[in-house]
Amino acid sequence: MSRNAPRIWTRDFILHWIGYFCMAVSFYFLVPTLPVFAVEKLGAKDSEVGYLIGVYTLASVAVRPLAGYVLDAAGRRVVYVLALATFGLLNTSYVLADTLAIFLVLRVLHGFSWGTATSGGGTITADMVPESRRGEGIGFFGLTMPMAMAFGPFLGLELIDGDDFVRLFGAAGVVALLALVLATLTRVPRVPRRKRELRWRSLYDGQVAHVGVVMLLSTSVYGAILAFIALHCERTGVHGTGAVFLTYALAVSGVRLLAGRLIDRAGPLPSMVVGYLLLFPGFLLLASPGGLPGLLLASALVGAGNANVWLTLQTMVINLVPPERRGVANATFYSAIDVGIGSGAVVFGWIADLTSTTEMYRACALFLVVPALYYFGFAYRDYRRKMEVLDGRRGSSVLP
Repeated sequence: MSRNAPRIWTRDFILHWIGYFCMAVSFYFLVPTLPVFAVEKLGAKDSEVGYLIGVYTLASVAVRPLAGYVLDAAGRRVVYVLALATFGLLNTSYVLADTLAIFLVLRVLHGFSWGTATSGGGTITADMVPESRRGEGIGFFGLTMPMAMAFGPFLGLELIDGDDFVRLFGAAGVVALLALVLATLTRVPRVPRRKRELRWRSLYDGQVAHVGVVMLLSTSVYGAILAFIALHCERTGVHGTGAVFLTYALAVSGVRLLAGRLIDRAGPLPSMVVGYLLLFPGFLLLASPGGLPGLLLASALVGAGNANVWLTLQTMVINLVPPERRGVANATFYSAIDVGIGSGAVVFGWIADLTSTTEMYRACALFLVVPALYYFGFAYRDYRRKMEVLDGRRGSSVLP
């Protein structure tokens, strides 16, 4: 890398990275523990656990289009800070849930705040990183989620030792508060505000539609991991859910450090091929009776596969739109993630209820053929065609 290359790790990028990481940690406190809370404290069934995960992500979907519009029209910083404040408050609110109905209402409200905060954080990142190092910069920022996954689930499970869910919810609120403080200290780049009439075109970016479809289909199987991996470990007699999350997170982190530069230099095709070649055997291993070693290997394969696929698709989205459309484009992209996770948790929850979590993960492996075929058959060709047009206008090429 040239010494004259623009910097990624500026003061504000570091503050933004740490703040977003704290928000993600507080989120992952609750990922493996809320299903346990729902089953043990509220008497939820497997199919109902899927709904509890699903309504959260679907609520995020419902708010993201509006959040993207507001981010472009009202400014990134104020929307992001308000969303973080609401998110932190709702982290502590689950202590009030003594019925499934109340729990569902809180999940919906929490999903609204999460959808807005993650859309804001992702858009601010796209504004901060230099265009020539976009894949690398987004890759570095994307480490926040897997690194949070390395610590959050383990700490969350430790916090409920002895069924102390009050301690869990309180800790999640405190960590989210730290994220809020750091966000207020971060200086956000000035981007021209796009004030347009509020209509469908203002809420959704069709330029990234094919990429969004691939992301939706690819993340549906991840919904099955978020909703059921803790229960799967328990039912297969494996002790070490925290180690499974840690292995997944380390794999994602390690691959992201390399994948961003690969995307910037070679384009999106190689990393997508590698991603799907890793995901398929990973999910088959999740369905195999290999004990803790087998689950750890499966987690590493799935983590490495997801790192390639998710980072590549997000870079493609940012490349396809001008700066003043990044809020809406990011909202469209994250909506695809939320729909995928939410629908996957529900649909694969039905499969788990009718068969078992083992058969459910086998079904996930088979389903991965669908997004792979769609990407290589439609989305990649559409991307290349649109980038040729954009490169002609810019007079340069963003991706090879």
